[in-house]
Formats: sequence, C-alpha cells, structure tokens
Amino acid sequence: MQSTLSIAFKSLLLCFLLAGCAGSSGEGSQNTPPEEAPAVGGDADEHGCKASAGYHWSVVRNECIRAFEVGIRLAPQAEELDKTLSAFVVFKSDEEDLQAELYLPGQPRSMLLDRVADDGAGTWKNGAFILTQWRGMYTLNDANDKTLYQGNKE
Repeated sequence: MQSTLSIAFKSLLLCFLLAGCAGSSGEGSQNTPPEEAPAVGGDADEHGCKASAGYHWSVVRNECIRAFEVGIRLAPQAEELDKTLSAFVVFKSDEEDLQAELYLPGQPRSMLLDRVADDGAGTWKNGAFILTQWRGMYTLNDANDKTLYQGNKE
C-alpha cells in the first residue's frame, strides 16, 4: 500500500511541476511584459485623417477623404506602370474645378494641378503632369506628353 501511495504522491507532484512550467514561454520570458499590439485606427495624421482606414487629407475639399470613393479612377496605361494600382483625381465639386488634386500610387501626398484652359473641355497642369478632360474621359500625361493614366467619370 505504501508503494501505491508513493506512486500517487509522485504523480501529483509531477502534475504540479508540469502546471508550473506551462505558464513559462521560454528562456528569459518570465520578466518580459507582453508586447502591445498597435491600436487599429491609431494612426491619425495632423488633420485627424486615418490612413489605416483609407483616409487622406484633401487640399481641394479641405477634409479627410477616401480618394477611391470620391475621386475619378484613372487606370494605368503606360507599359512600365503596375496595372493593379490606379491613380485618382479629386475636384472640390462637380461645379468647382479650378484645381485638380492628383493621388498617385506610392506617393505619400497628393499633388495639385491648376486649370489652365476653359475651353469646354479642361486642362490642368503642374510642372510634372498634364491632366486633360474631353467628353468625360480624363487623361494624365507626364511633362513629355506620354500617357500614364486614363479614366472616365462614372
């Protein structure tokens, strides 16, 4: 009977030891606090726009926007461009288009293009890009007149 008690005592002791080890996750982890995961939506910029939720500051609209919701999608046309990434053009409103705000893939900020012609169509420029609109089709060319993106207002 004594050996049965001894075996039971040893089994119980082994269970306690294993339970104590289960809480340890490895070498040096006993005093290390758990890492905190970054808060989702905790990345607001100086305007309060949350890039993790797709929002960026629009200069022409003076508010946080999602360019893919309010802008005109321009599909890549040039061979060297990634065909999965679109550019977007945003205007203050349908009636107010003195400036076009251009959102290009991979660029941290938008660029402004000023309207240069009021000929019933539309042309907006800055030093690097020319945006034209003819019969609802928008075309973005570089300064060398190479077509980069194109799209229409839906």
